[in-house]
Amino acid sequence: MTAFETLMETKAYRRQIKRRVQGVLHHFAAVVPKALRTLCRVELQALGFSETELSEAGVEFTGNLTDGYLANLHLRTASRILCRVHEFRAGAVEELHSRVSRFPWELWINHAVPLRTQCYVTHSRIRHEALVKKALVGGIQARFTSLAVPPPREERPETDNPGEGGEVANLKQRVLVHIRENRCRISLDTTGAHLHERGYRLRHAGAPLRETLAAAILLKCSWSGSTPLVDGMTGSGTIAIEAALISGRHAPGLRRSFLFQRWPSFKREAWNHLCRRAMAQARERVPSPILALDRSPECLATARENARRVGLGESIRWVHGDFLCWTPAADGVQPGLVVLNPPYGKRLGHWDRGLFESIGRHLRRHYEGWSAAVLTPDERLATALGLQGAKIWRIRHGGLPVLVMLAHL
Repeated sequence: MTAFETLMETKAYRRQIKRRVQGVLHHFAAVVPKALRTLCRVELQALGFSETELSEAGVEFTGNLTDGYLANLHLRTASRILCRVHEFRAGAVEELHSRVSRFPWELWINHAVPLRTQCYVTHSRIRHEALVKKALVGGIQARFTSLAVPPPREERPETDNPGEGGEVANLKQRVLVHIRENRCRISLDTTGAHLHERGYRLRHAGAPLRETLAAAILLKCSWSGSTPLVDGMTGSGTIAIEAALISGRHAPGLRRSFLFQRWPSFKREAWNHLCRRAMAQARERVPSPILALDRSPECLATARENARRVGLGESIRWVHGDFLCWTPAADGVQPGLVVLNPPYGKRLGHWDRGLFESIGRHLRRHYEGWSAAVLTPDERLATALGLQGAKIWRIRHGGLPVLVMLAHL
């Protein structure tokens, strides 16, 4: 038994865990891009969080530890869930180190999980983020050392890869420090790998759309599964699969692990209960057709494989064909929502105005009575669609600005 395991077995430690972590309310932040914050707030309210507040990070809410699990399990648009664990004034690096070293980190984080730190400093007497990072890591390590427990190591910069995900990201404890006007706030990541990593897209075709963004587009269109959906250029199948998850009422986090499961305070029974309840709420069948089209057999095979991993392959009709040659009337599909993510821009190395003009003509001729959402890289191609009365929703995808044209045809 390790020194940390010995500590965890003591009655005093278990009592402190219950009193200071498991049995009290905490402030959480659902980190989400600015354009998606209102959608995320609606999601949180639907989960029962009545008091929410928009912030620079995303959406703030309050709840117990299990509520943090719930948000990770069910939110479709958020990137990650942070828990605000410590807040205090600090006007000097020495004061910061002292306050951090006195905080009971052993109740919160696993000493065997490496630390990944992010520091943000504005309008404060402490100005250098490198010194803040050193004081933060040093303070956390000093706390564990004082308990005769090996301290968590800091992740070396050369191993820091922000793009890594899955189980690798879950093995690193992200600690975020914000110092503004000498007020320090420390937050812990509860999520691990980015929430868009649902666990089903092991393969992709071209430049795939993030799962969180695909879900956000569907929610922005107020689509819940009661009407048909056509994913006209499916690629990796992300839009169609997210539609099946929404329509089937499947929790997006059921097939992955989370960082909070490595915390000393992890309540396994509470987590298992949430998962069982989520599975019980899922529908066996989607109420309306979901169609995914692509002219590439390779893309379609990839999309079907991704859907199979999430257990929704039979919920989606897969159509091998060109969207510009296929019509819903010929297939007996009633009006609903059509979503298109055409190949465009820097992500695929070309711009094709003619393609967008053809898409617009096809939509106007064959999709009367439908709602449409079409992703475009700029206003020039958005105009080429020729969708009268369309609203523009500005988002970012892969670091690039994207316009989502929302129209009723």
